[in-house]
Amino acid sequence: MSLGILVGSILLIASALAAIMSGVAYLARRRQRPVPGSMETAAAGTLILSSLRLALAGGFLGAVPPVILSWSTVAAYLAAAWFALTVVDFLYIGEYLIEHKGRDIPDVVRTLLIYVGLAVAGLIVLRVAMNINVVALVAVPTVATAVIGVALKDTLARFFAGLRLGKMLKTGDWVATLNHEGVVTDIAMQHVTLLTREQDLVILPNDSVIQAGLVNYSRPTRVHVCAIDVETHYRTPPLQVCAVLEQSGASVEGVLGDPAPTAYVVSFNESGVLYRLRFSIADYGRRPAIESVVRAYVWNALLRSKIEIPLPQRVVHTVTGAPVPAEGTTLQQLAARLGAVDLFSVLTQAQLEDLASGGSLREYLPGEPVVRQGEAGEELFVILNGTAEVRIRQDALASTVATLEPGQFFGEMSLLTGAPRTATVIAKTILRVLAVGKDALARLLEEDGKLLELISGVVAKRQTETATAREQLTRESAATAVSKQHESLIDRIQAYLWGDRKG
Repeated sequence: MSLGILVGSILLIASALAAIMSGVAYLARRRQRPVPGSMETAAAGTLILSSLRLALAGGFLGAVPPVILSWSTVAAYLAAAWFALTVVDFLYIGEYLIEHKGRDIPDVVRTLLIYVGLAVAGLIVLRVAMNINVVALVAVPTVATAVIGVALKDTLARFFAGLRLGKMLKTGDWVATLNHEGVVTDIAMQHVTLLTREQDLVILPNDSVIQAGLVNYSRPTRVHVCAIDVETHYRTPPLQVCAVLEQSGASVEGVLGDPAPTAYVVSFNESGVLYRLRFSIADYGRRPAIESVVRAYVWNALLRSKIEIPLPQRVVHTVTGAPVPAEGTTLQQLAARLGAVDLFSVLTQAQLEDLASGGSLREYLPGEPVVRQGEAGEELFVILNGTAEVRIRQDALASTVATLEPGQFFGEMSLLTGAPRTATVIAKTILRVLAVGKDALARLLEEDGKLLELISGVVAKRQTETATAREQLTRESAATAVSKQHESLIDRIQAYLWGDRKG
């Protein structure tokens, strides 16, 4: 064999291997997965051993014994068989059966098929290249077979257990077994490897996992139902508490809307009523974090709704000194915030402080709704800190139409007339608001009858200016509209605030 033929043969083999690897790499990129490392190793081994076999056969490395040439042939063919088996595994089993047909074939079974194929190829090569009687190799004496079987008893048990586990698990599943919880990173012939929440690798024998049993949190679907327990005081009706708990759970990012969170009474205890809130998540790996956020939202919602979480009855709490008010929450500061609202710009300082003292401070966490479109309401909200989004739903579509900043307010028509909410307002950040209710405003207007006309005039002017901007009314029609709107608002406010008394 000439040097040119040797080089050409090696280049031909390298070109064929490169073409196959290029096709595999293209499919791997399309599926967003890496090229198997075993395939790259097999390709490199095939090229090296084939080149060595050609060099030995051509006499470029000197005279070599026939047995060395025969074994180099066996090695080259086995490397080529290994490469061919990995390509078939990738294309047929991985690409066609699993990706295209959706079959569930465990990795351990795919590895077993490659090993069996390699063993069969080895027997064929030994028979063809070395003229060895493979039947004699397979027919091992009975005593030796028994000895090997006993020695490999544990290995075989773990191997067959691995086959069973391959049908129950997939890489990436969250499982709990043998007092360990983690995500499956590898399912081998002998063991399963888990990565725990503490980022530790745990290797567990397959047979021990099968005997102990396991819980797979990722099968049959990745939806997992979580539950937290909350205890509240007896003075609050259970249905009201359940509604607050369900709304809190639905506001947390990571909690699924379908199925919706549900709350129910568990038991009546010594210190209060025990409730359980159940909600679904799709990422079990985030379970502790999501449960923590749900508990924080529940605590905040119960505090805002004045629903008490009872303390243990045997604990005595002693409070010394006066509580320090939060920044921006003194009566004078709240009155100043109300005075900046054009609706209350006609009030005196004393009246503003009186109105502020009748309001309530509330805090909403991101994602929590303050008011919902279509619901009845009788409060106005002034934003103290944070931002909120105004969303309007029409039919099945919803859109964000505005973002409210500190100092802005919403809900004035519900406060004055009891009209249903025209939009949904949701906290975008941690949101602190001052809520002014119907009773506080009614008491103030009852003490000073002139305020009704002044406030209704401000609201009428504000509404008409909005209508003017939208419909481009003339100055004359706008003035007429202000007068009519003013009279109509006085009648609606009187009917709402004191209608029940007159009746």
